[in-house]
Amino acid sequence: MAFKLVVAGLAAALLSGCAATSPAWDSRFGDAARQLRAAQLHDLQASSRNRGVPLTDGKALAGVQNAYADSYGYAVKEGKAPIFVFSGGGNQ
Repeated sequence: MAFKLVVAGLAAALLSGCAATSPAWDSRFGDAARQLRAAQLHDLQASSRNRGVPLTDGKALAGVQNAYADSYGYAVKEGKAPIFVFSGGGNQ
């Protein structure tokens, strides 16, 4: 009998903590997410402006990439065409 009273008392004590609310925390809930979203929006009209054609071509950009790679001492790997191997595997 005493065990049941102790368990009931502990349950009542634990559940009383659930009744208390935190109005200070609830009023600011989501502020951090809203601040991060606002920090990411730098230029809202960026997508509406047409920037036109880029002023550099592919050969110039490839040269810049190769010069950058050479300055740090590593080579730019050339792209290779994919090789497709199909094996029938069946009897002829």
